[in-house]
Amino acid sequence: MPTIPLADGFGLNLQASLNPKSAFAKYFQQPPAFSVMQHDLASLQDIPLTGFPLKSTEVGLAFTQPTTVASTSPQFAGSAAASATLCVVGGGKLFDPDPFDNPIDVPSGRAYLGLGMKATLSPGANAASGELTFGFAAGGTVCMTHYQSFATTATTPTFRTALQTSLQNYVIPLSPDDLAALGVGDVAVIEGTGTLQLSGSVNLLTSVNPLVSVSAAPLSATLQIQEGAKINIAACFKITGDLQIRVQKVDAGTVRMGFYRKGGTEFTVQVEPVVGVTAGTTNMDFISTVLGAIGSSPLPSADQLKNAGLGEEKQGLIVEALKAAIQRKLELSILEELHARASQEAAFLYEIALNNLGADGRTAIQEALRLNLSSLWQSTGSLPTGIREVQNLLTTTKTTGHSLKINLLGIYNFASINDLTLKGTVLTDPASGEILITDSATATRVSGTINFLADPDKLRKVLAQSFLITAAYRCSGLIAHAPSLKVSYWHFAEHAQTDHPTMAADLHVLKVLGLISADQEQQSLTPIGDFGRSTFYLSTGYDDALSQSLFLRNDGQPRDRDEFERIGRSALQLLIQPGSNEDFRLRALNDAAWPQVKDTGGTIINLAQVFPDLRTDSQIPVIAGDYVLIAWWATTMARMAQSLSAAKQFFSQVPPPSADSPAFKKVQSDLWHQMADVARNTHDRFSDPWGVLAMDSASGQKSVASARIVSTGLTLNVERPQTP
Repeated sequence: MPTIPLADGFGLNLQASLNPKSAFAKYFQQPPAFSVMQHDLASLQDIPLTGFPLKSTEVGLAFTQPTTVASTSPQFAGSAAASATLCVVGGGKLFDPDPFDNPIDVPSGRAYLGLGMKATLSPGANAASGELTFGFAAGGTVCMTHYQSFATTATTPTFRTALQTSLQNYVIPLSPDDLAALGVGDVAVIEGTGTLQLSGSVNLLTSVNPLVSVSAAPLSATLQIQEGAKINIAACFKITGDLQIRVQKVDAGTVRMGFYRKGGTEFTVQVEPVVGVTAGTTNMDFISTVLGAIGSSPLPSADQLKNAGLGEEKQGLIVEALKAAIQRKLELSILEELHARASQEAAFLYEIALNNLGADGRTAIQEALRLNLSSLWQSTGSLPTGIREVQNLLTTTKTTGHSLKINLLGIYNFASINDLTLKGTVLTDPASGEILITDSATATRVSGTINFLADPDKLRKVLAQSFLITAAYRCSGLIAHAPSLKVSYWHFAEHAQTDHPTMAADLHVLKVLGLISADQEQQSLTPIGDFGRSTFYLSTGYDDALSQSLFLRNDGQPRDRDEFERIGRSALQLLIQPGSNEDFRLRALNDAAWPQVKDTGGTIINLAQVFPDLRTDSQIPVIAGDYVLIAWWATTMARMAQSLSAAKQFFSQVPPPSADSPAFKKVQSDLWHQMADVARNTHDRFSDPWGVLAMDSASGQKSVASARIVSTGLTLNVERPQTP
């Protein structure tokens, strides 16, 4: 029977007879020989595990000769075993600290001896074995450790006995038979950079944002829109990052197999939606499934739409836009779920009854151990016999449902999704995954370099101005049958690297909006270092009554410019943190200085006389920009308020005025003039968080507000319901 020698140069010479089921017998070309690096284990060999003095300390082992993994292990064929370690854990927690956020308690009366191997995967390690591939990256290093559990007394087992047993029974979890070879209480792990592959379905909930274009006319019909519909999306998923497969033998016939992500590290997610989404494979099946979910009636048939002008080329562009939106939205949603995993949670966790596994179950486990979970995800409704799902990142995503927002710009001109889609253009914001369906003229204004993608910056500006116009239009009296929908105003930003000042600014916006407390703001900033790649999404929603309150007082009278200036200044003051390198801006916003700032007209020369100690090449231009922003917003809001007040008084007459009368047309024309002025002159910074905060402040902070921050170092998802 083959043996494994281990020596320390101090007198320890151990020979371990190899168990035929061990990884050394199954997966190595020949049994390795070890030498201990810089430790005298000979003097410790007769010490019981309970008294072992090197607890939780890894002891380095070297291979006395080059060692490679045998061809009988397709995943590791040709890979070189680079080094080895051993450790003893006699109490407390296994993996402490645990970078994978799930330490295991060491039971009383037990101790673990862990034997680990590091192997560099050869370039051929990803080669297919049948239909299976190994999920860890070729050329990278994987760590494979078997922590064997021993029952302990004051005298047994000795370190030598435990070490000999560990060498004899070393397990690498590469197959269902390896799981069975584990002893009760044993834990076996594989760690490395890899890609989890899955295919299955998740849910997206539609969220509709009906927006007005400048050319809107009085709407006599009810909009044919519904939201909150559930769309079932079939897709293939790839999650890449630092991963760990962890297998724990619960009892003689049961193991738990978990897949964990390394805390504080970045992941990439790739999603490829299946064209059919549900049953069907044509472009119209896809379009009908997504857009049909937000209409009150089904989309016309493919032939009808084609005859109406929706040819195959335009169908293809719509499908590309919708696929891009779904792909991006799912990627963001899965990243959020991935980074939001609480401590003690695996991304994926299964319980396996080894004695009940059939052929399909064994195949599913074999695939999973190679980081392909598709067989387990596709059949979550009826997993193979012997497998029970405990935790699944995508099950959470499917159950919760993430929002797919569809901005309908110009819907008031068409009333139905069908007409707007047929006569307009469908684009996707590649940053946020939000969809825009709009008239062709607006589409030209926001189009990016790819004809089904929008330019994110241009889109933000157009949607910001459209929100302002829509808020006014919906409370003007021009809508005879207003739908029970909210108009939303949102902001999205993505940072490739997020330093503390950037994260502090995002969190401060949430505190100002009342979404988090000051303590939460400070606690969220306690991590030291970079927060990594991050996304910041902020949204506010307004119903008709709240939209009206943005412009009119309770008595119906218009709010004036001075009031809007106070609101705009206050919003900016709240965003600028005292003591920051931006706090010089606060000097121009207080009640005493503001009249002087107004008298300057916002010119740099005049402002320099008011603030002679500020730099004219950097600080004064910023103050000038703040003044221009607030002055534009206050003037725009006040003029809109005047037009709305006049319109509401006019339309409230009994009997209602005729739409053909000169007086009706004059009131309507004035309102359109104000809306067109907004569209022409909307300030670029209105789409920044200041614009969201200013409008929310104008409502008395009564909007429905929500925000998400997703990053390597911090993930938040917070909401504030609309208040009466």
